[in-house]
Amino acid sequence: MTKMHSTALRSAVAFAVFALSSGAALAAEESLGTVTGTAAAANDFFGSAPVGNIGQTPSEDLKKIQRFQKDATNAETLITKGQFELITPTDSYTQALRNMPNTFVVSSGDSMDGDDIYINGFDKKLINFTLDGIPLNDNDSYTFYSNEFIPSRLISGTRYYPGAESAAIPGLAAFGGSVETYSLQPSPHPFVRPLAGIGSFGKHNAGGLINTGLFLQNIAPTSAWVYFNKNQRDGYFQNNPSVQNQFLFKSVSQIGPGQLTLFFSQNNQRFNYYNGATAAQIAQYGRDYNSNTDQPFLANGKPNAAYTGYNYNQYLNWLSYAKYEAQFSSVKFSNQFYYYGNGFSAGASTFSQTVLAPNGRIVRAAPPSNGVLQRHNVNQTDRWGNILRMSFPLGPVATELGFWFNHNDTTHDSQYYNGSTYVGSSYLEPVVTDTYEPYVALSYQPMDRLKFSAGVKYLYATRDFRDDTALAQGKPGQFNATFSSVLPSLGVNYRILDGWHVYANFTQNSNPPGYNQFYTGTYNASLNPQQANTYDIGTIWDTGVWSGALDLFRVDFQNYILSTTVVLPGSAINQTVLANAGTAINQGISWQNNFVINDIFSAYANFGFLDARLKSAGKPFPYAPHHTEAAGLIVRYRGFRGSIGVNQIGNAYYALGGSFLPLGSRFYTDASLRYTFRNAPLGRSLGFKSVSAGLYLNNLFDRSYIQSYTGSSGNPNRKLNLPTNVYASLEATF
Repeated sequence: MTKMHSTALRSAVAFAVFALSSGAALAAEESLGTVTGTAAAANDFFGSAPVGNIGQTPSEDLKKIQRFQKDATNAETLITKGQFELITPTDSYTQALRNMPNTFVVSSGDSMDGDDIYINGFDKKLINFTLDGIPLNDNDSYTFYSNEFIPSRLISGTRYYPGAESAAIPGLAAFGGSVETYSLQPSPHPFVRPLAGIGSFGKHNAGGLINTGLFLQNIAPTSAWVYFNKNQRDGYFQNNPSVQNQFLFKSVSQIGPGQLTLFFSQNNQRFNYYNGATAAQIAQYGRDYNSNTDQPFLANGKPNAAYTGYNYNQYLNWLSYAKYEAQFSSVKFSNQFYYYGNGFSAGASTFSQTVLAPNGRIVRAAPPSNGVLQRHNVNQTDRWGNILRMSFPLGPVATELGFWFNHNDTTHDSQYYNGSTYVGSSYLEPVVTDTYEPYVALSYQPMDRLKFSAGVKYLYATRDFRDDTALAQGKPGQFNATFSSVLPSLGVNYRILDGWHVYANFTQNSNPPGYNQFYTGTYNASLNPQQANTYDIGTIWDTGVWSGALDLFRVDFQNYILSTTVVLPGSAINQTVLANAGTAINQGISWQNNFVINDIFSAYANFGFLDARLKSAGKPFPYAPHHTEAAGLIVRYRGFRGSIGVNQIGNAYYALGGSFLPLGSRFYTDASLRYTFRNAPLGRSLGFKSVSAGLYLNNLFDRSYIQSYTGSSGNPNRKLNLPTNVYASLEATF
């Protein structure tokens, strides 16, 4: 452990111990603890948000990291607010998924810079992520960045569907499931809450949360919160600092028969890339070595394209929406309009590049003498859309109608600079994608213990693509494509006994080809959307002390898109095309358990067993271990809440350059301790309503493992996990 690492650990522990011990002394007079409440659906739409105010944590959420919907006709888990309170506040909120069966969450350098998520063997491009109902995956490439949208402390819960599950879920790419996250509602009571924290590797944060309480009570009763925060770190890995500025706003107003919700989120972040190191470099320089170095020149005097000043990512992205919900008699109505935009990343090259110059001509741009061409990969995105929903009874059948529209206009621009002078773009690709997705979902309960669900959604997407650089060279560079699919869903739930239900579900899901279909090899005009059938059968039980869910699932993927070599008609030359040439299977078992022993002790134990392979290629899916295990203990006593959790993940592989490199198995332990005290004498004299201090310990036993690989498959760079690290936080409310 480095000296800097040890010093940071000692500072963070001292900070937390001081705050915790002070709180314990002040709280001796009375039993305090966290505000309690209940969580229920906010409305009758499928997958409604769990109720949660910015100043409250429901009592059940303090005992459980997960809850189950007993009468659901599909596999569904609510990841509670209590689980989000157990993860380090500076991490991406997707760290809360790590305890779910058959789920793999990978961070490159630090979770603060975003996570890669794998569910049942599917990566994040094949998982549907939403925030307050808005699909977050980019509609031309389906990528998703977990660090962009919302910090964990502002989340009321996540509805986790480990498969397609229902036609009533808007969005694309749900082969691996849907992760539907919801922001907390404003509280009717005003407060101001400064936030601060300090931890390992120079990480720290400072910010605040302001809740207005009710105002405009005689016009349009409104409450709002404003959140602002700055996260910063030096980083454990060399030359891997990060600065992140977050600003979020949410208001809820009662207008007429319904309520208007306004939301805005902005993330402004820059971080240097962690590029890993070869086995020889790690042996020579240590575990924290980064092959992106702080030297602009190599030892031989030549420019260093791996200089960290050339290799960084800079985000400036924002998401906003306006949503109006109302009820007219027995009809419930919701309309939500949203907008999203984002930023760019950077790199460098010591090689000459063919670029489209500003004058519209193709030129060969060479790096300056003893220098580099700096590269800015700009992905300027303007994305807007609308989600309309309506629910009403149709005789004995509960009916939900919905329509999702999304317009995605992204310019992919690889710009090259000689110093500060723009010399041209190696590719300049405007891509416009329009997605239309109406759906109907029906629910019928012929008797108290039996429930049926059925639904269908129609997916229609158009994509226009133009490669200005290719067109300037006289090459094909303008294409368009249209895709459509009809996607049914069926489910049933039967109550065997009070507290014991069984269910079965079939849902079909589809995903149009990404925009790379137009430039990977030879354009294939007959390329179709990927499509898969998802089958689930399971049981849910709740005995009070023990609750859980057992799910058996299978995803049949019949037309997986692969890069394939073919001989085109009339030609003897091999051509590479993207084609619906792959068949895959993802099947397994998910077993989740909660144990509420008494008011002090509770526990969880989750197990996953997975068989995920690309049958047509005879290869495993990357990041698809055959088994996962997660178990933990939660302790609550007065104002204290502590947890310790262990995770085991079986052997998995990483795909690099056509090779499958072993990641090995991994075992790690995390712990947290949080204390909240209220109305203590010193706090009252200072004007505080409550003070909360937290301590978060990650990788407690300092286990080392490979997260991923980069570079050449023959001698790859190994990207490692963080060693033992700690973070201490302090929040005061007045």
